[in-house]
Amino acid sequence: MTPRALIGSLLGLTAALSGPSLATADMAMPMPMSAPTSATPMAGPPTSLAEWAHGAMLFQGLAKVHRTVTTTSPVAQRYFDQGMALMWGFNHDEAARSFAKAAEVDPRCAACFWGLSLTVGPNYNLPFLTAERAKVAFEAVQRAKAEATHA
Repeated sequence: MTPRALIGSLLGLTAALSGPSLATADMAMPMPMSAPTSATPMAGPPTSLAEWAHGAMLFQGLAKVHRTVTTTSPVAQRYFDQGMALMWGFNHDEAARSFAKAAEVDPRCAACFWGLSLTVGPNYNLPFLTAERAKVAFEAVQRAKAEATHA
């Protein structure tokens, strides 16, 4: 199976499991809506919110997911929604990039930090937790708790 077919199958399965609210007419390979802000690759795994946000981009063709969060930024809301879609599609690292970018765009968005913490933690594809990921997850959940008082 080609990578494009595999991703299409995974997105279709996500839509089927999640019900009609996630189904879309276009379940083709997601395409970026914008280029990454920097083409410089990082040395090693991300160790901070800024490093996780590095290279985040909005994609077209993902399943439609929307969960209203406390933000005044439409861009942060789009990155948050995309993070949810990617998380349900088991692409946790790309979801983490989206949540981190949303939190970077709106540092008062508690749910954006929650999403980052959730997706850098252990998951189906990564059942263990490295020290770097644990540090980012802990810092993100602390920020989410602090910002939740404003939500």
